[in-house]
Amino acid sequence: MKVHFREQYGSKGEEFLYVTPVDAENFPENHQIVRVTINGKKPAISSKGFFLIRILQKALLPHGYPDSVSEDYFDYQKWDTLQAFASTITGCLATHSVLKGLGVGDETSTALSATITWILKDGAGHLGRILFAYWKGNDLDRDSKKWRLRADVLNDVAMTIELFLLPYYSKHSVYILCLTTMMRSLVGVAGGATRSAMTLHHAIRNNMADVAAKDSAQETCVNLIGSFVGLFLLTGISSPLWLAAIFFLMTCIHIYANTRAVKSVCLKTFNEARYLIALEEYFRNGSVLPPKVVNQLERVTIGQTVSLAVQVKLGCSVKDFTEQIRNRYEIEDLIACFETRDKFLIAETKGYVGVYLHYDIKPHEILRAYFFVASYLQDRSQIRDNYWEVQAKWSEFLNLAQLAGYNVHSHLLNVDEYRCDWRFI
Repeated sequence: MKVHFREQYGSKGEEFLYVTPVDAENFPENHQIVRVTINGKKPAISSKGFFLIRILQKALLPHGYPDSVSEDYFDYQKWDTLQAFASTITGCLATHSVLKGLGVGDETSTALSATITWILKDGAGHLGRILFAYWKGNDLDRDSKKWRLRADVLNDVAMTIELFLLPYYSKHSVYILCLTTMMRSLVGVAGGATRSAMTLHHAIRNNMADVAAKDSAQETCVNLIGSFVGLFLLTGISSPLWLAAIFFLMTCIHIYANTRAVKSVCLKTFNEARYLIALEEYFRNGSVLPPKVVNQLERVTIGQTVSLAVQVKLGCSVKDFTEQIRNRYEIEDLIACFETRDKFLIAETKGYVGVYLHYDIKPHEILRAYFFVASYLQDRSQIRDNYWEVQAKWSEFLNLAQLAGYNVHSHLLNVDEYRCDWRFI
């Protein structure tokens, strides 16, 4: 037979050949182009089950999956689906307690009192969103994994309060619901923002909208199934003790699945935690750990795997510097430690190491500045006496990091907005 085309749908799809058969007995349509599998057999007619699977794939998975998403997409979505299922069931149990707290089923309760309670709790939620966005909005990009997990744990705490306190303190339902709704509002801001960060990471073909839409479809599907399971539990189980046990089990599953979900994400942009892990390995062994290993070592709860002995502030105001060093000759001596092309200065003052950034500094130069700070804290004479040695190490680290697959053209370090110039001194 003569092969005209070879075709495959994505990198995981089955391969087909478009051929002109030469055996008239096996292929009566001798002069027509025929589509066959790679082993020469005619593809089987799609069954209804297979057709349904293809429909579900198109509805729930991004177009071009798995080539259109990052390698960690499946592992993340697997655990994210489990946590969404567990969260929906605990949410059903908590909603039941909320409605009882609002007076549903109580003849002495009025629609007006329930409405006032509902409005007050929603108002507390709106206030909580504004305050949290002001307080921690800038941290959500840098530590998206931590805040993703914290948001879900806080959501579990809010539901626990509603389930176990609200039925017994119905007289104080307004205060309890305002508290839990404010907690949920933090969850909404942190969870929504970090979900966007995860979606941006998973969308490798500029298909963020498609990935976000399919993620929403997956969650809606899981929530639908979980809602029916929760309804079955509420109607089929009357024992408060059993319902409490189920709630506790689902909460444990929810936290565990969330932890596994964020741990499975392999981010290739340095935040402070991942950068310090990579730098520690480089200073110790002269090698750079791959992103997958660094992400596994990164803590997603509290604290950091590696930390510096002194606080580092990037993008400080020169005011802080000049208040500590007022002598012009000391300032000029400090500037002389750096090359004229450098876009940063490093000065240790009381309590922290300040990094003062030039107007024209670029993201990769901020990574370089942090590298110099880490070298300085190992030996405070390195920059003054061994500047070019530190520069050579930075060039080597940068090359190794690029080969390992890190994105060195951007960063997620905490950088303030002060910029300055010292070239005319």
